[in-house]
Amino acid sequence: MIIKKYFKHILLVMCVAVFGYALISVCDGRGPISYNEHLQDTAVSIDGEPVTFQDLAFYILYEEEKVEEQARIYNPDYTKDYWNLHTNDTFIQEEAKDVVLGMAIHDHLLYKLAVEDSMDSLTASEEEDLEYRQTDFWEDLLDVQWEKLPCDREIINEQIRMAAIAEKYQNKLAKENGPSQAAYKYDGYYYSLIRDEHDIKINKKLWDKFVLGDVTLKHSKINYINGLTDEDKKKSKEEKGN
Repeated sequence: MIIKKYFKHILLVMCVAVFGYALISVCDGRGPISYNEHLQDTAVSIDGEPVTFQDLAFYILYEEEKVEEQARIYNPDYTKDYWNLHTNDTFIQEEAKDVVLGMAIHDHLLYKLAVEDSMDSLTASEEEDLEYRQTDFWEDLLDVQWEKLPCDREIINEQIRMAAIAEKYQNKLAKENGPSQAAYKYDGYYYSLIRDEHDIKINKKLWDKFVLGDVTLKHSKINYINGLTDEDKKKSKEEKGN
């Protein structure tokens, strides 16, 4: 009887502790943020100029579509499995999140330099290329992403325009200084040298709590046996039954 009361007491203490931790996490904002509730908040600043979470919309849509397509190949029944996959000492989700911020910083910084160099306009030919790029982007978008657009199409199209101007300036740097266009992409070495010359401050308080993968997508199922489709699991059960 004493032992039974002891275990009840331990169980009560554990429940109170778990509830207390959950309550504290909610109260001090430890949980993931809602992207749509922070559209006007600064995600990163470049030389004191804010880049808001809304300014990342194009990059989020692009990267979520790209990774989700890969996820459908990996496991069409449970695409969340691919997002949770751990590879190269990190999770796919975290790697994609780094790509979003990396591309956004790259384009905003080079666009800023393009403006300072009076190169923030496009020729008639470049405008035509931009229209094709925008059309391709919207045509590639998944149906669910159309339902969960974080902002107006016009805003996202302007972000694509800014990215095009940044790329134009990137190509100018490569042509004038070498060695290649790739060296000035968001993960290029020569671009990293340019970036180091500027004051880049990430709003880690919010960025660390931002979760990529569910902003413009829906993942209702999580499979705990990575890589197995429903058909695979059915076959596995049948084999075990025999």
